Amino acid sequence: MGVVELRGIVIAESQKGESNKRLLILAKGIGKVMLTARGAKNTKSKLLAGTQLFSYCDFLAFEGKGFYSLTQADLIESFYEIRMEMDKLAEAVYLAELVEKTCPEGMEQDETLRLFLYALAVLEKSKMPPRLISRIFEVKYLQISGLLSYEGCMVCGMGGESLFFHERDGEFLCREHCHGGEIRLMPAVQKAFSFITQREGKQIFAFTLSAEALAQMDFVLQRYLEVHMGVRLKSREFSKEL
Repeated sequence: MGVVELRGIVIAESQKGESNKRLLILAKGIGKVMLTARGAKNTKSKLLAGTQLFSYCDFLAFEGKGFYSLTQADLIESFYEIRMEMDKLAEAVYLAELVEKTCPEGMEQDETLRLFLYALAVLEKSKMPPRLISRIFEVKYLQISGLLSYEGCMVCGMGGESLFFHERDGEFLCREHCHGGEIRLMPAVQKAFSFITQREGKQIFAFTLSAEALAQMDFVLQRYLEVHMGVRLKSREFSKEL
C-alpha cells in the first residue's frame, strides 16, 4: 500500500466507464502492470497524453489492495510520428499485442522493454520496411524468451551449411535430419537469423532484405510463433492488406 513510481510503456488500453481508462504497461524492473487512470479520457485531463498506446512515461500510482490507481504520468516519449503512417502504426500495434499476449506475468521483462522501445524508435525514424522491423523484433523476442537459439540444426547443432524449415514442427534442420516437407531457407534469410541473434540493441536493425526473402522470413516466423508461442494474431496480417 502507498505511492509507487514506475517507468514503462503503455502496451494496451481500454475504456472503463465513460471517462476512465484501464492501462497495461510494461514497466522497468517489474514487467506487466495494470493501472486504472481515472478521468484519463477527458480532454482536459493531465493524464491524457501519458495514457495513450505507446506512451513511454514515468508513472506515479497509488497502490491499493490488488490494484494501482494512476495519479501522474510524465511523458518521456510518445512515438507520435508512428501514427502518421498506417503501415508503421499497424506494425506497432501488432508488436504491442504480441508482447501483451505472450510476455509472462509477474516477472521483470527489461530486455523485452528495451527491444520494444528500440523497435518503435526505428519504426518512427527510419525508412526500413515496417514489416521487416516486425520480423526482426520477432526473432530477437523469441531469443530473449528462450525459444530460439538459432545455432544451426535443432537436432545436431550443425551450422554453416544450408538449413531447412519444417513447417509442421517449427524446426530448423540440416539436410541430414530432414524428414520430408521442409522448405530450404534462402541464404539471405539464414544470414538474417544469424545476424539478429548475434547482435544487441539497435544493431539488429542494420540490414535489408529483398521482398522475396522478407516473404519467406515472414512465413517461417508466423509458423514458428504458432508452434512455440501458441499465437496467431490477426493484427500481424493487417499490414499486408494496406
